Amino acid sequence: MDEHTLSLLEFPKVIEELVALCQSPDGVRLISRQNILNSPREVAERLGLAGSFREMLESGAEPPGLDFPDIAEVTPRLGKEGLQLEGEELAAIGRCILSALKLRRHILKAAPSGALSPVASGVPDLSSLSRTIFHLLDHEGVLRERQIPALAAIRERIRRTREEADRAVRAILEDPSNRSFWQTTTPTQRDGRVVLPLKTQYKGRVKGIVHEMSSSGSTVFVEPFDVVEKNNAIVQEENLYRMEVRRILRDLTAEASRHAAALAAMMESVAVLDVFLARARYAVRHSCRRAEPSETTLTLRDARHPLLGSAVVPVSVQAGGDARVLIITGPNTGGKTVTLKTVGLLALMNQFGMEIPAGEGSALPVFDGIHADIGDEQSITQSLSTFSAHVKNIAGIVRSVSQRSLVLLDELGAGTDPEEGVALAMALLDAFLRTGCIVITTTHHGILKNYGATRKGAQNASMSFDSRSFAPTFRILMGVPGESHALEIAHRGGMPAEVLEDARSYLNDERTDISRLVSSLAERHQKLTAAEEQQQAREHDLREKRRTNDLKELSLRQKELELRRHGLKEMRDFLSQARKDWMKLRESMPAGISTEAGKLFEGIQQRIEQEENRIAEEGESLIPGETVQISEGMEVIIRRSGRRGRVIRKDKGRRWIVETETLRLSLLPGEVGPAPAAAVPEVTVSFTPSEPLEPPVMELHIRGMRLEEAMRLVEKQVDSALVHGLRQFAIIHGKGEGILRRAIHDYLRGLPSVEDFRFSAPEEGGYGKTIVTMKS
Repeated sequence: MDEHTLSLLEFPKVIEELVALCQSPDGVRLISRQNILNSPREVAERLGLAGSFREMLESGAEPPGLDFPDIAEVTPRLGKEGLQLEGEELAAIGRCILSALKLRRHILKAAPSGALSPVASGVPDLSSLSRTIFHLLDHEGVLRERQIPALAAIRERIRRTREEADRAVRAILEDPSNRSFWQTTTPTQRDGRVVLPLKTQYKGRVKGIVHEMSSSGSTVFVEPFDVVEKNNAIVQEENLYRMEVRRILRDLTAEASRHAAALAAMMESVAVLDVFLARARYAVRHSCRRAEPSETTLTLRDARHPLLGSAVVPVSVQAGGDARVLIITGPNTGGKTVTLKTVGLLALMNQFGMEIPAGEGSALPVFDGIHADIGDEQSITQSLSTFSAHVKNIAGIVRSVSQRSLVLLDELGAGTDPEEGVALAMALLDAFLRTGCIVITTTHHGILKNYGATRKGAQNASMSFDSRSFAPTFRILMGVPGESHALEIAHRGGMPAEVLEDARSYLNDERTDISRLVSSLAERHQKLTAAEEQQQAREHDLREKRRTNDLKELSLRQKELELRRHGLKEMRDFLSQARKDWMKLRESMPAGISTEAGKLFEGIQQRIEQEENRIAEEGESLIPGETVQISEGMEVIIRRSGRRGRVIRKDKGRRWIVETETLRLSLLPGEVGPAPAAAVPEVTVSFTPSEPLEPPVMELHIRGMRLEEAMRLVEKQVDSALVHGLRQFAIIHGKGEGILRRAIHDYLRGLPSVEDFRFSAPEEGGYGKTIVTMKS
């Protein structure tokens, strides 16, 4: 892509926003090095990662605060002989390691499977190096003396020697015999040595080394012989301290050098993660989605120019396929130029591996070149290009394009004699049609509208115009040419009435049947479009109401079945207890009464089992999918979870025991489907629960339970909901101190089968009730 087109389409401004969203200097540099791709495979790979990161952010998993100092000038020096890094540089390496590992852990936790896991796993674990660095340095690069006995000992000797030197100096200054010798009674330092401010006239009265004289000559700074030895000791200890510091820094530098390759790989991985996180943040900020791949057709639905803010009007446009040339006509300020820029910019973003601000159903080919000639008269930052400059630019485009190119031309044929300009425009469009590239152009020339209507491979479109308010709507009408509405716009701009009247008379004399036909077609198309949109809205409302009613009906039937199961369970428990009591009393009963009581128990037992079978059949009817014939040893797929299992044996009623990799479940025939043949033998690890997996409930009551008991019930409810296809249920845990609530939320947050969970509305329980939504 040439720089001229990138600048015309304002792509560098998108890159500037991406750069601002990066959190590491390496990410900023990588974005500036990345190219616009023209390979469909590479574009798909980038978009796949960008989409995965966006989904992670939209789930609420924004990475924590990261600290990536710029170590680009440090890492290349590692390994050089005699290298000693400063403490700040070593601390910067350690901070980068900590942030890289924090980012790695966050992504692996938020997206433990899928496309992000391999990328995050590419960050090397250099925690041992960071621990070594921060054991001896703080995060600013200052040595931790308390962690280094040798330094601490030297510092202590320096402190004691300074105290001795201070006492010796204080004794000299306070000696009554020479108290008048000093300019002040405060000692000072010269070159790290303690000296005294002696009046010049007493220079010979104090034995010592003169270091300096004041500018006025009234004071000399002398180091008494009694202090020289102590100053020497301090200097020696400070030299030892500096040598020890250099040794420590050299050792830390050597340790970092041993990990030079891993450090470079770490920062490279961090840069990759950072640039895709920046893309994801951009996508969330601008409500972007991935454009579907397309071979030959460009389709944008409700596309928004990302640089125009929230006031931008979405546009929908389609080009390519059988109609490779799209000619857009319409009034000035109607949005034609913005439409061209939107199409071009979104195509560039797509091939840079970015999702685009457009609606579902948008599709873009991968172009080998995107070329534009746009004279933006509305921009005060650019001067008007001359006709010759436009011709030179378009001539270069003609020589460069191929069948896989996109060409965007604004006001084709303008800027010169209309007759010659139109002839040149049609010849250019012919050339582009022969090449087979996709061309979108804007124009005011009526002859080009006729070209779009009659030329095979070309089609018209127009920017719609409200004839009542004389204002543009910024919407594109595909297949219909538009009018410029110059007289209406001139009227709104204050043009004198007599001038407009004369213009209308000239226009009426020259207006042709084609122009009137165009106006009629545009009006009819607007009415049909409005009617179609109303019909689509009504159909959408009906579908939503039907779906809502179906869900309510399903929920009521599930609640009814749950109540019936609960009643049967209580009856079965009562019958079991009654049977036990009867067994105790049977020996003392007459034989006839005992026999009759046994028959009564058996009859009640049979009725309970019959009712359980009816409930099972009704529950099975609520499960979508066809019921299959089950047999022992059959390989099946559990419909809702997608897990593979094997039928072990017949269970009670119509149920079968199915063994998966981790569980044995009691399922109805409608809950499973036939499994495809496995490519390789599976290794099965069985876990049989101590009690059968009960059907899920709509509301799980665990308020007041111990944490261990409550969590066991929550785990069973989630497994059962997954197996039985229950999409949503509630957990009533109460408010209390929040211990139970936090444990449940932490558990749900780590489950890939849970799509979302939230507190209920205040009137339904608020913070004491959590609504769980399972993935479908």
